[in-house]
Amino acid sequence: MGTHERIEQLRQLAESDPNDEMAHFSLGNALIDAGRPEEAGPYLQRVLAINSQNSKAYQLLGEAQMGTGHRDLAIQTLTNGYRIAHRNGDLMPMKKMGELLEQLGAPLPKVADKKAAAASGGGGVEGFSCRRCGGDGPKLATRPFKGPLGEQILAEICENCWREWVGMGTKVINELRLPMFDPQAQEVYDKHMKEFLMLA
Repeated sequence: MGTHERIEQLRQLAESDPNDEMAHFSLGNALIDAGRPEEAGPYLQRVLAINSQNSKAYQLLGEAQMGTGHRDLAIQTLTNGYRIAHRNGDLMPMKKMGELLEQLGAPLPKVADKKAAAASGGGGVEGFSCRRCGGDGPKLATRPFKGPLGEQILAEICENCWREWVGMGTKVINELRLPMFDPQAQEVYDKHMKEFLMLA
């Protein structure tokens, strides 16, 4: 079976079942291998919507975003994927995402060594662990905005990760040219924020 036929077969499988993680993953992978990153992105995003812990999908999505020239989004994806791979012990995707981040001139994300944090007693709020970086503080002093999502960020995200998102959020608005008065643009922005903060 040729590459084109395989891609079309996988596309039919993926489109027949929006919740088939393996079909979407295989199709995204095949499209990247075929040099079609612009087509691969939506299928890999669907994989992460089904399973936010699939570290290999973060790696491939980052590669797709690099292939389409979306550097800042690739850095966001690879940074989140690196942390998830570390948390899950997925060493090969973690190593590859580290290499891709270095190619992009981006710093490797800090990952918490939970044993060391426990031994030192930590420096943050007792019982608080940031959902994104796994660290124990500093905690946000106030919620960043009203509503359930603002409350969740206050409860689960550290000040450092929130500050990182504020910078990245500006890049998302500029890169995707989001008109923030439009409710649909706000939804896109919120989706990227939840992915970045690992609240999705």
